[in-house]
Amino acid sequence: MKWNYYGEDVLPAWVAEMDYGLAPSVTEALHAAVDRGDTAYFYPEAELAVAKAACGFWAERLSWEVSSDQVFSAPDVIEGIRRAIIHLTRSGSPVAMHTPVYYPFFSMVERAGRELIEIPSGVDAEGRYRIDIDSLDQAFSNGAGSLVLCNPWNPTGRMLTSDEVSDVVNLAKSHGARVIADEIHSALTFGERGHIAAARLDPETVVTVTSASKAWNLPGLKCAQVVLTKEEDIVVWTEYFSAEKVGVGTFGLLANSAAYADGGDWLDDVRGLLESNRALLGDLVSALLPEVVYRSPEATYLAWLDFRP
Repeated sequence: MKWNYYGEDVLPAWVAEMDYGLAPSVTEALHAAVDRGDTAYFYPEAELAVAKAACGFWAERLSWEVSSDQVFSAPDVIEGIRRAIIHLTRSGSPVAMHTPVYYPFFSMVERAGRELIEIPSGVDAEGRYRIDIDSLDQAFSNGAGSLVLCNPWNPTGRMLTSDEVSDVVNLAKSHGARVIADEIHSALTFGERGHIAAARLDPETVVTVTSASKAWNLPGLKCAQVVLTKEEDIVVWTEYFSAEKVGVGTFGLLANSAAYADGGDWLDDVRGLLESNRALLGDLVSALLPEVVYRSPEATYLAWLDFRP
């Protein structure tokens, strides 16, 4: 989409896609699928392979232990969140969202048939975006039944600290609300601190939606994971989402499985390249655009420049 939507005279920088190609494990898995004609509807064995591979990856990389029977498929993260809003939050309750945030979230809430309560986020003295906890508290008091938590946070590049995540989750719990955590960028972090999966802190309050699609360049294959760490959620989900309602792609399942299981070395190489680019951009901005403000991102492969000065 990025390179083919506009004419050749346009240099595009508008879609969150990397240009690093595919991990060898993913390429091999997809070629093998074509060779054996595995292009029909998805099947339980492929779903289970993704769940097991993802759980292994999360345990190793995020210190987050979940079981494969808590992992369910969706076509993409946006649809997974929409389904969670409809089926796992108070009927008709508004949805809170900390902005700025990934723009398709807005239409997602509309398509869920819910009212949106925006929580505009301020910037601290060091230029970090912070979720406004007082405004979020007010939103919950005004009836919001959930918060869509984007962490790592697109577009700000923030990776919330454990204390920040804990504050959000505890606040939601105190109001009987849910946190639906979009953690699609959790494999693309920098530094030693590491991503904190919100469901590690409170598995009963949090619903997690994620995918290998951002870290391994797979969004067109239509596969995401909805991780349900509350037993009642699993009952609701499995009663409604019979096979014909899941809508996931077979190639998406095969590619996600290969990425999580065998794509770690490739991912580490990519993260090294991203770290180098992150530093290079900082040097170039400092040298050539000294009045432009650039804060090095803590996660994601996106960078944002403040031209207001």
